[in-house]
Amino acid sequence: MKKSVTHLPILFLVVFSSMTTDVKANDARITEYGIYNKNQELLKKTTVIPANQVVRFGFCFEVFVDFFDDDKYMLTQSLTHPEISDDGGWPNKGYNVPRKFKVMNGVASGCVGYNARSSDEAPAGEWRFSLSDGSNELLDFSFNLKSNNAN
Repeated sequence: MKKSVTHLPILFLVVFSSMTTDVKANDARITEYGIYNKNQELLKKTTVIPANQVVRFGFCFEVFVDFFDDDKYMLTQSLTHPEISDDGGWPNKGYNVPRKFKVMNGVASGCVGYNARSSDEAPAGEWRFSLSDGSNELLDFSFNLKSNNAN
């Protein structure tokens, strides 16, 4: 009995360390997220963002893409959010845009986010970012923009 108890912590460390050290096939990892300053430095680690304010938020990631031939790889970045009207009055609920990300040893890495330049560009609700490779969604990450008004 004593022998198995002493091996349990070692087994846990081996299993746990192998799960967290490398990004492997079909794996994605958020490396940082929250509110950033204009120099893209993390100010606060959070998924709850103040709504209706000038704010910059987002996340950084690593994702296995099984691509080893070049140092950049094209992924589709998507964002869905509550409706915002643009300067011409047209409604906007998000976007999809192809972006090249840095790749090393088959792992793409980078940061994505949103910069609300005015208070009406950050309405309350769920803001969902995703990255995909063709029809294969590699990761998604959401922020909840909340109003400070008590109702």
